[in-house]
Amino acid sequence: MDPIRGPRVLVVEDNEDIREGLNTLLESEGYEVISVGAAEEGLAQLRVHPAHLLITDYMLPGESGGWLVEHAMKEGLLQQTRVVMITAHPRVVPPSGVRMLHKPLDIHDFLRVVEEELAALAQHAA
Repeated sequence: MDPIRGPRVLVVEDNEDIREGLNTLLESEGYEVISVGAAEEGLAQLRVHPAHLLITDYMLPGESGGWLVEHAMKEGLLQQTRVVMITAHPRVVPPSGVRMLHKPLDIHDFLRVVEEELAALAQHAA
């Protein structure tokens, strides 16, 4: 993790207001944030800019967040990355090893989960 900028977080969210809100919130907490609006863009970003944490919405235009996680895993892009999936749908089953949060998000719970996932990554790397 970059000690100057903090951990890199990739946010994949098609709703621009939510994406900008998450971006602003995470940057205010010291994280380096890259944000995109589609699963295909998220996969392209992971190929170029590995992230410590991937936060993806489940329902996206085109491919889903599940598709993104599946393809990133197949390509070996998530070996040093924790994943949080966000959904408004009550019956979505996350891929193995993926933490699921339901909308509407509680900001305090969201930040706690981000911290927990990054702490687990740091512990795994140690």
